[in-house]
Amino acid sequence: MNAQQIEQLLQRYWDAETTVDEERQLRQFFNGNDVPQHLIRYKDLFVYEEFMQQDHLDEDFDERVLKQVEVLVVKAKSVSIFSRLAPIAKAAAAVAMLLALGNLAERTLLQDYHQMAVNDTIGQQIISPSVALGDEAESDELQKKDSLSRQLKNIEQQEKIRK
Repeated sequence: MNAQQIEQLLQRYWDAETTVDEERQLRQFFNGNDVPQHLIRYKDLFVYEEFMQQDHLDEDFDERVLKQVEVLVVKAKSVSIFSRLAPIAKAAAAVAMLLALGNLAERTLLQDYHQMAVNDTIGQQIISPSVALGDEAESDELQKKDSLSRQLKNIEQQEKIRK
C-alpha cells in the first residue's frame, strides 16, 4: 500500500467510515517498518490497538486471583442489653456525680454566710427597709438578705480596722 491510499484510509478512519478489513490493513501497515515520516505520529495508536487485542486473560485467571485472596471469616458478636445500656448508665452516673459535687461545693462555700444570716435573725428584731414591702414569704427572704449584707459590712469594717 502506498502512502496516498493510507492517507485516504486514515481520513475514512477518522470519519468512522472504515470497515473491519480496512482497519486491519491500517494496523498491518503501521506495524511494518516502512511507515513514511509524516505518518509516523499515528503509528503508536495502531500498534497499541494491535497490542491490546493480543493481550487477554487466561481461562484460569479467576482461579488464580481467588487463590491469592484470603477468605475472611466474620463472626457475629452477640450484644447484651447491658452492653447497649452501659453508655447511657455511664453518662447518667457522670451527671449525678457532677450534681452532687456542685451541691457539696455550694454548701461548703456558702455555709458561713447562710449561718450568719440565720444567727442574726433568730431572737432579734430585724429593722430593715425590706420589712415595709409586705408579703411575708418575700419579706422573710429579704430580711435574711439585709441581715447578711449588714453582717458582711461589719466584717469588712473589722478587717479594715485590723489592717
